[in-house]
Amino acid sequence: TYYSLDLAEERSLQMPKDMSAVVIKGNLNGLGVVRSLGRGGVTSHVVDTSLLAPAMWSRHAKPCVAPVLHGRKLLDVLLALRGSINHQPMLFNCDEMSVLAISEHRSQLEGAFRFRLPEHETVVTLQDKAKFHEFARALGLSVPNGRLVRRASDIDDLRTFRYPLVAKPADKRFVHRGNAPGVMVFASFGEASAGCARMLGQAGDILVQEWVEGANDQIYFCLFYRGRGAATVSMFTGRKLLSSPPNIGMTAYCAAAPEAREALEPMTEAFCDAVGYEGMGSVEYKWDSGARRFVIIEPTVGRTDWQEEIATLCGANIPLDAYRHELELPLLARAPAARNVIWRSSCLELLKVGAPKLPAAAKLHDGYWRRDDPMPAIVQYSLGAAASALRQSRRTFKLLWDRRRKDEAFSKG
Repeated sequence: TYYSLDLAEERSLQMPKDMSAVVIKGNLNGLGVVRSLGRGGVTSHVVDTSLLAPAMWSRHAKPCVAPVLHGRKLLDVLLALRGSINHQPMLFNCDEMSVLAISEHRSQLEGAFRFRLPEHETVVTLQDKAKFHEFARALGLSVPNGRLVRRASDIDDLRTFRYPLVAKPADKRFVHRGNAPGVMVFASFGEASAGCARMLGQAGDILVQEWVEGANDQIYFCLFYRGRGAATVSMFTGRKLLSSPPNIGMTAYCAAAPEAREALEPMTEAFCDAVGYEGMGSVEYKWDSGARRFVIIEPTVGRTDWQEEIATLCGANIPLDAYRHELELPLLARAPAARNVIWRSSCLELLKVGAPKLPAAAKLHDGYWRRDDPMPAIVQYSLGAAASALRQSRRTFKLLWDRRRKDEAFSKG
């Protein structure tokens, strides 16, 4: 059973007055972290490239607009922000593109911020899908059968695999820059041959793996924070109920998965021990219905997870536990939490992928909307409605313009 304090009780246990956090990226992930820290009275300085990022509008946040969130310029932004804060804040990274920059230049940040990361070589290995696959196989971890495709001649080896296959760029930075698709699924060798050839030109090395049998709601995750001495401070096991797009996309709906804790948390602990993991992270698993076992899909390293807030809503406030641990404050005592808590990334998922079958007593929490913190949802959904109206206006204008040109051509003919 997971536990949580009453919100009023959490707020009564305030942090020291001169303490705050810096949260990189004000997306839905960052919003969940800001609200989780806010439950303990922690104010977050949210760094993002847009003032319209939803976490910027949380009542628990102070916005900081930056030109970029990666590379050397990110360090300049962080150090400049640190100069305006009269204490050493804790750094929470919610952006995949920022991980390598923070890890590579950690020596310049360590005196200014409180944060933990695995060794840089470990970060590089876990961040790269191909390197992680080879590393996991060497450790004897359960991962899908796969092949690293580095050149066109490697594609022919995919003839012997069991289809369908899933292909992902090894370096996800190509995906975030819009240069390559994040995931491609191939039903045959012909599709794999053509698709991998295109992806090689777009993103370089590719990890190709056999599809893991199992339903969309058989994807699980363990969120955690590892602190002093690489000891686990806080951990939570959850399950995706629906992804967007289905089977291969981001979490659309998720919930706690107490039924999988006994299997997955020891596996996650063993993985973290093997790599000497420190800091915030997670591991995603899928139940292989054919082999009757859990397999590791991928780790998340050096940052929080997209659905991080589901843990807080179910009573395991990992960001706040991490914060209190690093300040050497006792973790908060907890009372039994409510059951059937469901986290949904956005109400717009109803239009995209629908909704999974939920328990009759389900307590559904929208990722953006909170009654006591409404502005992130107002900004996010207002912008979404405006963008949708603009796209529709453009389509209507194009139709009218094309019709006019056809009428003119007809009249001249």
